[in-house]
Amino acid sequence: MSVTEPSGVVENMMNINENGSVEWIGSDTFSAEVNRTNGTHGDVYGCMASNVVSNASHSFSLKVAGSPTLMLVVQISATSVIVEWSQPSGGATVTGYVVHYSHGDDNMTEDVPATSSSYIITNLTSCYSYTISVEATSEHVSGISERFTLIAGASLFVNVTAEAVSSTVISVQWDHLSACSPVSHLSEIFMVHYTAVSSGVMDKTSELIVSSTEAMLTGLTPYTNYSIKVAEVSEMGNVGPCSYPITMQSDEDVPGPVGAVTASPSPSQVTLTWEPPLMPNGIIIAYEVSYRQTASSEPETRVNSSALATNFTTESNLEEATEFIFSVRAYTRVGPGNASSLTVATLAAESIPTLIKTAVIVGIGSGAALIGIIIFGISIACIVFKRSHHRARPILYTEDNPAYGVTLGVRYKPSRRTDSSPTHTQEPVYDTIS
Repeated sequence: MSVTEPSGVVENMMNINENGSVEWIGSDTFSAEVNRTNGTHGDVYGCMASNVVSNASHSFSLKVAGSPTLMLVVQISATSVIVEWSQPSGGATVTGYVVHYSHGDDNMTEDVPATSSSYIITNLTSCYSYTISVEATSEHVSGISERFTLIAGASLFVNVTAEAVSSTVISVQWDHLSACSPVSHLSEIFMVHYTAVSSGVMDKTSELIVSSTEAMLTGLTPYTNYSIKVAEVSEMGNVGPCSYPITMQSDEDVPGPVGAVTASPSPSQVTLTWEPPLMPNGIIIAYEVSYRQTASSEPETRVNSSALATNFTTESNLEEATEFIFSVRAYTRVGPGNASSLTVATLAAESIPTLIKTAVIVGIGSGAALIGIIIFGISIACIVFKRSHHRARPILYTEDNPAYGVTLGVRYKPSRRTDSSPTHTQEPVYDTIS
């Protein structure tokens, strides 16, 4: 810690205590500068003034910007360089950036807005060595990036192009030049960096070393964007300046299998639902559904694929109580992928009423009764019906119905008479309720 006296201050008007604090003696206004090269964001500093009556204090929190990270320094000509960086992940709010580039004792700076993450340095002197860094400024303390050194124009990559050869192969070509003499120092070994880019996120970078100005990138993922750049490799194995990245997409391929096929059967139809392929390998333009009876040797029945742009379908007019094998596959412009299959049995029509095991009257009120239907011990439905004008007790009955397999109804069985009127025969009366 050091303290600097403002001009006009009388000597011996301030003391520095053993703990490093500064104490002024007198009533004039004083200032002190505390140099803290190791201060961190959030550190709290304060000062206090006192006299024989009282004292007053003030404190503030130190704001230190995080350090930006240099992502790319690329020579785009013999006299210009593009610099790209990532914003600091922590620290104080960045108020701006300062791009530093120096040659010898010549230090030059360029102010850049806080919203920017790149800058092009121009008017460099060809074949001069420059050191480049980026500073993130804040209210109090700045953060500095690492430094990058290059020789302007010494190693230039131009005419970098790429072409998709197939769904898994991309070819890359480039020219390697130098604006400095002699050019015999140019390396003939290159490293090609290529990275898959998915939804703006870059995956792990792969590298390929070649001894010519072209390369074939193989084993790629179909229909995927790749960021590609070329760098020089020195005789000592050091990786030097690189080209500006270009992006190329691999070709489409047939899709992978669809996922998670599920079925919902009934006596005469089956509804299928499936998930899109995990590896689409292109743009899915349609799905195709085919099916056949498990015991049949006849060709599969195929549903028109052009009509299935969604991931579900219902197949009707199927035989009841029959087992079918359903297959689903996806299409890209290249063709169909492998099918995913599922075995499904349609229901038997008579299987629906057999599920009803118990029906009980759970409550009778004035003019109405409530019936609970119990299936496998679980109450799933209640039926409310009005009491008939007949003096009878209601009893649940079922009868066949071609459309639904069963009809629920109530039969009113005559009650025994308790009066003295003559006994007569009364036939049961049926009121259908479903």
